[in-house]
Amino acid sequence: MRTITTLVFSLVFSSLCLAQTANQSSTGAISPEPYYVATPDQLIRQGVNRLTGFLIGVENASPEAVREFVELELAGFFDFDYMTRWAAGPFHRRLSDAQKAAMTAKMKDMFLGAVAQHLGSQQLPLSRVEVYPAHPGPTVNESNVLAQVFTNNSHMQLNFRFYWSQSGWKVFDVSANGASAVAFYRRYFNNLFRRYGPDAVLR
Repeated sequence: MRTITTLVFSLVFSSLCLAQTANQSSTGAISPEPYYVATPDQLIRQGVNRLTGFLIGVENASPEAVREFVELELAGFFDFDYMTRWAAGPFHRRLSDAQKAAMTAKMKDMFLGAVAQHLGSQQLPLSRVEVYPAHPGPTVNESNVLAQVFTNNSHMQLNFRFYWSQSGWKVFDVSANGASAVAFYRRYFNNLFRRYGPDAVLR
């Protein structure tokens, strides 16, 4: 989990929101774009600015304060139901409503906990972030944004995958140096189900 925390979650919250469905970009009813809407790369830059303001303004924040920031500022932008469906894979059809709800809660706790843990470990000076213009994805309703993160001793490449929904651009996955956050959770939960069965998420 530490590797995923370090690579993926350092800027995942700057995406601001997560997709609601895995295939809505190609099959769902998409409303026309309004006259003006923030582009995916603008959303990423806004998120980076919010991160910077928090880390500079709350020096040596307690773990409780960091988690509160994550809950208040980030949780509402992510669709953990989507993450649950994708991560469960074929097992999702076999889960009861209670198991699906428990898995979603577990996913949310793990995800936000990883973000909070990484934010709490940040030190000044902060990493330098370069966000590049969005480029088209594999379908007309998708877009990708590349960001480069530079620290004193390392370099990280992030790729945010967006789709256009009825409420604007949504991020449905983010990869760091090729490692997908959603794919990580799919491996995690599939291993959990194979070892302990679907009730493992109820514990």
